[in-house]
Amino acid sequence: MADPARAEEAASLYRDTAMSRFWPCFFTACGAAVCLAAAPGASAGTVGVHLGSVHFPARHFNNVNPGLYWRSDAGWTLGAYRNSLDRTSAYAGYSWQWRALALTAGGVTGYADDVQPLLVPSVALFSAQGVTARVAFIPRVEKRIESHVLHVMVEY
Repeated sequence: MADPARAEEAASLYRDTAMSRFWPCFFTACGAAVCLAAAPGASAGTVGVHLGSVHFPARHFNNVNPGLYWRSDAGWTLGAYRNSLDRTSAYAGYSWQWRALALTAGGVTGYADDVQPLLVPSVALFSAQGVTARVAFIPRVEKRIESHVLHVMVEY
């Protein structure tokens, strides 16, 4: 028979894990994106899914970064994802797009500061049946970001 104290300790450990805190933020971002896209008079915009990252030099980072974002037709952007430090990040900003290239600037949570600057260039690689693959490059910034990062997303 299982020890109830040990079972409670395991349940408490799970509740305190970073992943258990991710899902409420993720579903909130999903709901916000759906509401914004479905609001009367609002344009559909673009919904994107964060998939994962590759860090170089490779270190002890989380490369599985599920999340969701929404970008209005006017360029306003908001989203949430599981970051490379295994924390939940939320961000808001503005995206300038020129053909396949985009630059998103704003603020992001989930790192060393409560909110820190966000400046991420990206490029759309290809589109097929209304789905676009996009790659972002986040350069290493001394004392801020320990590695260069390539991040993969898909947009609808």
